[in-house]
Amino acid sequence: MRSETVVLTLIRPRAWAANRARAGKLEAMNLRLLLIAALLLPAISAAADERVASVLGEDILRGQLAQDGREPAQQFAALIWPRIARHYVDQHGLNATAEELTELKAYDDAFEKKDRAQRKRKLAELEQRLESNDLSPEERAHTEDFRNTLRRLEQYDAEPDALPKPDPAGYAASYSPWIEMWKMNKALYERYGGVVALTESGPDPRGARAALFADYEKRGALIFYDEPLREQFFSMLAAKPRLVVKTADVDFTPYWKKPIPSSYYSD
Repeated sequence: MRSETVVLTLIRPRAWAANRARAGKLEAMNLRLLLIAALLLPAISAAADERVASVLGEDILRGQLAQDGREPAQQFAALIWPRIARHYVDQHGLNATAEELTELKAYDDAFEKKDRAQRKRKLAELEQRLESNDLSPEERAHTEDFRNTLRRLEQYDAEPDALPKPDPAGYAASYSPWIEMWKMNKALYERYGGVVALTESGPDPRGARAALFADYEKRGALIFYDEPLREQFFSMLAAKPRLVVKTADVDFTPYWKKPIPSSYYSD
């Protein structure tokens, strides 16, 4: 029994000493990590404040390109395009006019009125169809789903109707960017040409926009201090769009200058 006590007595100090040594190593490692972090912080801060480009005299810092998960070139484009677009619109007199605002609002009002009338007629038609016993289970399920969608849209219509109508300044704030975008896209294509992409918002003059960026760089309005960023940026602009509009089909006439579609519901 005594020998066991001696053995245990010998083991415990050794285990304690080993644990103490490990704790000391961990503490030393943590101190080294803290020291490294303290040394790196000024470098990280300096990198974030590093100037990578300037647009119309305004610096773009590297820290501004670390806001989300997108590639730096994509974030850079998102940062500088609104400034260049605003500058181009102002310089070339492409600002939305009172007449254009009135025209677009009149179109939207007429479209909404016609849209609601079409949906109301289609809803009545679907209700009548569902009263029939001639529908297959698949046809009935499809018709009910369509009917329920139109009912939800009818409910959504009632929500804005209950709100106060925007004042003229509110309409101008909503419509002006849309009008100026179409005018600028048309002007860019007429000046630079290039490939045109087909998007949900209409034709997009990708090639002309790339030429505009190159033009601003040539004039000194866009300056790069980071060559890899510049290469990535212009490489991104040169990429072929997924959907390309044929040259013969390019049309930058805004939708509100075209007739309202007669009907977009199939029979």
